Amino acid sequence: MFGRNQPYWKTLPGPRLLKLIIAVSALAIAYEGMSQGVMGAVNVAPEYGQRMGFADEHGNVIKPSLQGGIVATYYAGSLLGAFWAGHFSDKHGRIKGIHLAIAWCALGVLLQSTAINLAHMLIARLCAGCGVAFIIVIAPAWTAELSPAAHRGKNIALTFLANFGGISLSSWVGLGTSFTELGDGAFRWRFCFASQAVPLVLLFVGSLMIPESPRWLVKVGRCAEALEILAKIRGGDDPEHPDVRREYREIVTVVGMEKEAEGGSASYVRMFLGTAGSGDIHIGRRIQLAFWLQVLMQYGTGIAAVVIYSGTIFRTAGFDDLKANWLSALMNMVGIVGTAIAAFTIDRVGRRRTLYWGAVALSAVLFAIGGLNRGALDHPDQKEQFGTAAAAMVFVYVLLFSSSWLLIPFIYPTEIFPTWLRAKGNAFGVAGWAIGFGGGSLLVPIMFAGIGEKTFYVFGAAMFAYIPVVYCFFPETAGRTLEAIDFLFASESPFTWEEEKEFAKRVAELDSRVEGEKGRESCERSVVEVDVV
Repeated sequence: MFGRNQPYWKTLPGPRLLKLIIAVSALAIAYEGMSQGVMGAVNVAPEYGQRMGFADEHGNVIKPSLQGGIVATYYAGSLLGAFWAGHFSDKHGRIKGIHLAIAWCALGVLLQSTAINLAHMLIARLCAGCGVAFIIVIAPAWTAELSPAAHRGKNIALTFLANFGGISLSSWVGLGTSFTELGDGAFRWRFCFASQAVPLVLLFVGSLMIPESPRWLVKVGRCAEALEILAKIRGGDDPEHPDVRREYREIVTVVGMEKEAEGGSASYVRMFLGTAGSGDIHIGRRIQLAFWLQVLMQYGTGIAAVVIYSGTIFRTAGFDDLKANWLSALMNMVGIVGTAIAAFTIDRVGRRRTLYWGAVALSAVLFAIGGLNRGALDHPDQKEQFGTAAAAMVFVYVLLFSSSWLLIPFIYPTEIFPTWLRAKGNAFGVAGWAIGFGGGSLLVPIMFAGIGEKTFYVFGAAMFAYIPVVYCFFPETAGRTLEAIDFLFASESPFTWEEEKEFAKRVAELDSRVEGEKGRESCERSVVEVDVV
């Protein structure tokens, strides 16, 4: 709250307010990127490895499973935090959810930067993972609910520019601190953890300056507030603007329909089993799409293989450790460029076609990386040439990945779930993220140990297999309002062509109901009182 009489967001014109909302969401995602990327810098600090017990006094790793376990603890915390975040955010609102996220993240930063032993660090990693889960569950959904349908993907993609920005910043901070031995080498890794506090402070300040989600407000019966926010963002403070009235009535109508179908809150077990909601809600089908799309992206695309093996590729090219380190930081900056490309294409091209072209392009690059690594092994006299070419292909892979498959698994779950459990539904997507990334971090080294560069061939072939999966089961959401997307899943069939037929039929019915709505006055009749138990 700013000023004596009104919140700060009320003093801003609509376009500036929407930009502020995107910027605040980006701060949340920037922290998430730093939190993920920091371990790449910390793990190579000799004092840290020795203190945690997985490295000797020279920094050589002697217990790789312990090193991996410390990293994986973060994703265990995320898995637990995701479901708590979904329940909390749907019950208490997006703003309060972000504040709880900040509290957990701040505790994680404090404990990690002050860790004195392994037990201390494991608890710190659990706290940090829990906080990041809150951010990933809430921030994209929050942005989606405040964005116009035509630019929803673009706005979420713009926030995810900060993801690679945060990862890259952590890499550069790690590179910078690698030249100091302050505190017998402890400053090097403690500062890396402590630097994450900066986006958290900015996020807290920003969260005080922006409004709650109007869709959540309608869900809990605070319709006048929701209309005021929509009027600010969509209609230049005019609550009678046609776009404002249309969107408001659509939200009220669909929330009322959802409540008629459900009549109360849904447990995660009921959601998973597909028994949450009656009739044609089909929550279980949506959960499967959100969960497996994240698993495919985090593990199935081979991104974990490329990231984990990139250091080996750089060394094969003849680069020393210093050059390999700054190349890794530069690689993350390429991801920023790719995310920017996605921001301006993902709504125009659509979700499905982006996944199609991304699958084909990434498959080709993965086969190329595998072949070049095999060339380096078969022709030792040309090892550096093959290695340099493979290193270049790593950069190409990151560019293509970040402009295609990276963002859609984060956008899609914010779109396909109904308002009354959008955050809860997104929690299953975050669970897929944690399992996919955490599992990939553990399985990829095993794959490399067993089949070497053929690991890239496996992922390259898998990318082609995903094309028919997307075609059959993932309907298009680009350009459709969050309320209308509900009708994509009204079909009894899980196949997209049947869903599109049912969608056309239901949208015609929705248009009829919206025209009959009285707007704000009908809110009390249309929205069933929320069960706050």
